[in-house]
Amino acid sequence: MKEHLQMDGDPISRMQLDLQQLKRSLYRFQLAVIGLAVVLMLLLVALITVGSLHGNRIHRLDQHEGLIARPNVTFASQSGNRTLDGLTYGGSLFRGSGFWAPKAILPYSLTDHAAIGLDAEEVIYIIGGATVDGNATNQVLKFDAIFQNYSVMAPMPQPRYRFGAALLDNKIYVVGGRNTSVDGDAALVKSTFIYDIASNHWSIGPEQNDYHGDTCATSLYGKVYMIGGYGFNYVQLNTTEVYDPMQKTWSRIPSMPTPRGDLMCTTLDGEVYVLGGYFDPTNTNMNAFSSKMESFNPNTSIWTTRPDLLTPRGDAVVVILPGDKMMLVGGEGHYLDDSALKYPKHVNEVYYAADQTWVQKAMIPDARFRFAAATAGGLAFVFGGADVCLDRLVCPATNSTSVFLDVDHPHVYIYLKNEAYNDNAALTTYPL
Repeated sequence: MKEHLQMDGDPISRMQLDLQQLKRSLYRFQLAVIGLAVVLMLLLVALITVGSLHGNRIHRLDQHEGLIARPNVTFASQSGNRTLDGLTYGGSLFRGSGFWAPKAILPYSLTDHAAIGLDAEEVIYIIGGATVDGNATNQVLKFDAIFQNYSVMAPMPQPRYRFGAALLDNKIYVVGGRNTSVDGDAALVKSTFIYDIASNHWSIGPEQNDYHGDTCATSLYGKVYMIGGYGFNYVQLNTTEVYDPMQKTWSRIPSMPTPRGDLMCTTLDGEVYVLGGYFDPTNTNMNAFSSKMESFNPNTSIWTTRPDLLTPRGDAVVVILPGDKMMLVGGEGHYLDDSALKYPKHVNEVYYAADQTWVQKAMIPDARFRFAAATAGGLAFVFGGADVCLDRLVCPATNSTSVFLDVDHPHVYIYLKNEAYNDNAALTTYPL
């Protein structure tokens, strides 16, 4: 027993035990390092495999040249072709994008007015129209899109509403329309009012050749164009006139193919575009709003039929957006085909000129017709307009102002396989 105690307390023995424990710990550490290395190697192999698979897929996508095949859907870029490879056109991938935001309201309610924007200066001029009591006005407002305020400018020489307006060389041209809100031929005028923006001064130009009520106007290549509208007895017109400021004369040019009033027009890619309006050659359809779009080339004097609007309408607004796009908002409809039951539309469509395709965008929450719109700083603003009008001589006027906000999306369109689709299918029984 004594000898055993002496052995346990021997320093050499204790050193040997400690050395054995250290060897066992080192061995376990080596095993852990080897295990970790194996796991890392397996992860590396997995990453290389996944990367290779995705690389092959990306390579295959590149070979489609704009088409990305899927079992039931195909995406096409920059193509408005609705009969692609037997597939069913499903509209834009970004259908319904964008949103509307309220802005500073008008100082008073307005309908049947016009808005002209100076995009770079970020201001918009709001001209004429009819006030809440239905009387035509000659008032002019300047809206500052940055500071959200209105300034009163020099009034027109006389009241005007349901007229055309265009901007040319820092001057605003107010053409045609009516001088009072009293219904009838006596209110029609052929006058030209010219507003010099720099001097805040109005002058009177030469009269047009014909009467144009509920007409539209635009400018291109140094001239002002006035198109369509209503003549005496509300006859729908297809006549087109052009004003040359250098010669100070109005001239008739080839008429547009489709007569119409309550129409909209603008310029895009060197041509005058005319959209929608009211056209009823038989005088039997009280909801005969048109979906037609036609363009006029001043260099060739030829009218061309363009893709139809997604939604027929009149008394809407059209503005040009950055990126070769045209936006058409709101408008008038007649519920149950009854002209006494006028209602405003929520619909909002953008035309991509490069693709010759209309795309539905975010609908305007506060629907309206007989209103005005213009761009400032690249954004589209809408002002006032008429609300639901049920068998009333004077439709209710609004003073609301809104701006449309969106981002520029890629031009990507959907094509469906073995599935019927209507890009303009009714989303609801509610009249949009």
